[in-house]
Amino acid sequence: MARKFNDEERQFIKEKLITAGREWFGKFGLKKTSVEELTKSVGIAQGSFYLFFGSKEELYFEIMEQEEERIRLEMEQKLNSQGGVMTKQRLRAFLGEAFKAADESIFVKQMYVDGVLEMVMRKLPKEKLQQNFTRDADALLPSIRMWQDQGLIVQSDPETIVSMIRALFMLTLHRKEIGEVQFDATFQLMLDVVVEGLVSLRNSNQH
Repeated sequence: MARKFNDEERQFIKEKLITAGREWFGKFGLKKTSVEELTKSVGIAQGSFYLFFGSKEELYFEIMEQEEERIRLEMEQKLNSQGGVMTKQRLRAFLGEAFKAADESIFVKQMYVDGVLEMVMRKLPKEKLQQNFTRDADALLPSIRMWQDQGLIVQSDPETIVSMIRALFMLTLHRKEIGEVQFDATFQLMLDVVVEGLVSLRNSNQH
């Protein structure tokens, strides 16, 4: 029977599990990491794991969400530090840097490239997936509306624009089908097409 923990212990142990998860998942991936290995690293009984996470997939997803939040904050800081009106060139660079940052994260890469997403989706409560989708949209919508107010991008539904950007990112799921040799060039061309499609007519000649 799993022992009970007070609030302070729960917070401490949860943080230790996240730290252990980063180490184990980062080195061996989700499939090759067991709950037993995680709990041994933290010093709790295996059954106690489920007081904190419903599954190892749920722990993995929390770590991935933290990675996404870190990338979002970095990109927001970079965007805010530049100031001024967004241009087509800056929009292209901003989106390119955001995708590059995500691609360089081992957890985001595992999630979207190494087939982990399907495993996580099978185990995760639907409301958690919806919350993640909503959080992504909420983070992008203010910037989308600001760029529309500046006249840079088309006046389409902002949520549709967010979905299009997400769809571009999901192209990484098909890296193997596209082929490693052609993937980078294909992605860059798709990014160019998306940016050209977003930029409004009166700014289409802006560099």
